[in-house]
Amino acid sequence: MTVTINDKSAVGPGYIYLAPNTVPSAGPYVYDRNGTIVFNGAGKLGSGTIHDFQPCVYQKRPRFCAWKGTTSLGYGSGQALILDNQFKVVKALPTSDYHEFKINQAIDAQGQYSDTALLSVYTAVPHDLSDFGVPYENDQGWVVDCHFRAVDPITNKVIFDWSSLDHVPLNETYVQPTGGINGYSQRNAWDYFHLDSVARLDGGDYVISSRHTSTVYRISGKDGSIMWRLGGKRSDFNLQGFSFDSQHDVRVISGGGNTLTLSLFDNEYNTFVQPPRGLSSGKIIELDVTAKTARLVRQYNSPSNDIGNPSGDGGSVQMTNKGNVFIGWGSDAQVTEYTADGRVVYAARFGTSGSTANSYRAFKAHFPGISA
Repeated sequence: MTVTINDKSAVGPGYIYLAPNTVPSAGPYVYDRNGTIVFNGAGKLGSGTIHDFQPCVYQKRPRFCAWKGTTSLGYGSGQALILDNQFKVVKALPTSDYHEFKINQAIDAQGQYSDTALLSVYTAVPHDLSDFGVPYENDQGWVVDCHFRAVDPITNKVIFDWSSLDHVPLNETYVQPTGGINGYSQRNAWDYFHLDSVARLDGGDYVISSRHTSTVYRISGKDGSIMWRLGGKRSDFNLQGFSFDSQHDVRVISGGGNTLTLSLFDNEYNTFVQPPRGLSSGKIIELDVTAKTARLVRQYNSPSNDIGNPSGDGGSVQMTNKGNVFIGWGSDAQVTEYTADGRVVYAARFGTSGSTANSYRAFKAHFPGISA
């Protein structure tokens, strides 16, 4: 890892969590701010691709969370894992995709504590795609139905299950049946939606991100209905002087009533849609839910001169405890830390420009047992 520290005093505490893949010795790693490996997890979980490696809390105890499985054509099949500080599996959750795995904690009105796991699940199902140029004969015509599920991690009981096909029409997509997702077979099912993040609001609703419709949706936690759309072909909001495209990692920073502040990684590029529309960036967006307006609060551009090609896949934006913003650039193997007003204080690269190294997300957090 090559590190540049522009202002040591402004860099927040914590360690860098990465899960590089498509490289030798792929796996979960933790680095200190100088780029020294603190933890090397390559091979510790056996074979398979690792994504979303990060610290988490399960049953009130500090743990690690990670997803392990196989990936193809932009999604995966595997298991979300909760690990102890010896990297032993404490809990393996039901089969899921890698795009989302979070554990939320809650205390009910009676003071009872509970954990809920949020998981993404991709399922290929037969579907009539004749309107999109795919003949529907002998059960031909396959589409990916993207689900997100809230699961009790103790019992594996599904508490809430949402389906893209039940709520989002196929014509909202910007990605037509093509290439490896041409819709002609179960293996090559058309990924029209591509769910890539799920966040739960305090009131029980959800905010989800669809890369292939370039839309953020608010989903009712009661009946799964779509409460509003941000971006895409059917936006309920007027985006004031900005746009985003093929985004990842939409997170709720604050709000939940008439005002809601979100962060997202704006890829501006989808490998199924050519050419790139712009350069990737992190964005902070404020929504006035009543007036249906969306305002760009801050945009964080890459400090790297070799980012001429935007990040075609992955990416994450994290608000740190210090108030800084930590960005992982997905398929471009670098991370950057900014002050809230956009000043770059830290940058690190874990792969040379143009290499295949990537980490779907990157996190900055404490490392159990070590202070930072």
